Amino acid sequence: MNLKHLQTFVTLSEVKSFTKAAVISGCAQSGVTTHIKRLEETLGVQLFERIGKQVFLTSAGETLLPYAKKILALSTEMETLFAHSDKLTIGVTESVANFLFGDLLKEFSALCPDTEIFLKLADGRDYCQMLCSGEIDLAIVLDLPVKHKTVRIMHKRKENILLAAASTHALAGKTRVTPAEIQSFGMLLPLPDCAYRNLLEQDFLAEGTRITPALETSSSALIKESSLCGVGLGLLPEFAVQKELIYHMLEKVNYKIDYPVYTQVLIHPDKWRSPSLSRFLEIAERHLT
Repeated sequence: MNLKHLQTFVTLSEVKSFTKAAVISGCAQSGVTTHIKRLEETLGVQLFERIGKQVFLTSAGETLLPYAKKILALSTEMETLFAHSDKLTIGVTESVANFLFGDLLKEFSALCPDTEIFLKLADGRDYCQMLCSGEIDLAIVLDLPVKHKTVRIMHKRKENILLAAASTHALAGKTRVTPAEIQSFGMLLPLPDCAYRNLLEQDFLAEGTRITPALETSSSALIKESSLCGVGLGLLPEFAVQKELIYHMLEKVNYKIDYPVYTQVLIHPDKWRSPSLSRFLEIAERHLT
């Protein structure tokens, strides 16, 4: 049963004129006639009688009318329900959640205030499995370029990784710093499954120095705060300490780090893109490309 046909039926029952019903429905009078005819054929009854220029409901039409109104009301209620119950589940790595996601969320919430956002931490590179299983709608991660046959990189931005020291630290402002010097002052590092930590360890080993962390944590926020307190040298993405570098609360240690680490927006290619998901991807593109 066609909802448009039911709507035309209800409209005609109220205005009792094919001409007026056509104007209200935004179609030709022949369209109104066709809708009523199709509905009558579906139900096997006559719904209206024409007496002169007057249009009246038959007894079958009177019986149908309250049901038609209920069906249309339920249809509207259902559309409203789904229009205001949209949600996105987003997997994020810890540093993205702490230092990048807020700006994305602020802009998105202003444009889609009725969409609920659920964040899931996706460290340890399990985000590809989460995307493939449908556990999350998209992922925003800081990592090496993701190579997975069923995950697509929508947007990416190369990130600078650095060693941050308090402005009063002995290595702050020093022209050249060696791995041995860095190690002697204590290093504040992410966990061993972090891609850029592994690359730094490889660089240090190539120069004969093995890293022994003074602090090892999954929290980039803790690494930053500990660096500010002078506990040691924190290995961090630059976006995590931009303000502190600008105001010289932290200084970049002069040790060259150039790793292929990217903030990446990932999605499964078969994922249905709801209006809210499409809007979020547009915002992410502006922020991350």
